[in-house]
Amino acid sequence: MEQLQRLEISYQLDCVRDAIMVIVPTPSKYYEIEFFADGHIETQLFGPQSSVQRQTVQEITEAIIQDVNG
Repeated sequence: MEQLQRLEISYQLDCVRDAIMVIVPTPSKYYEIEFFADGHIETQLFGPQSSVQRQTVQEITEAIIQDVNG
């Protein structure tokens, strides 16, 4: 979230199921990133190729930054 704030990328926080969710809308996609107490992370991507994936925080952050910057 520090990187998102530093790059002025807006996001929302929510609590769902047993996780903290970070919602990040970008120009072409909409990310829902869920952080679970056991340490695993799930990402659901809404857009042209919607999917649910397990990714690292670094992979998610890089994808969001690339999406925002084109």
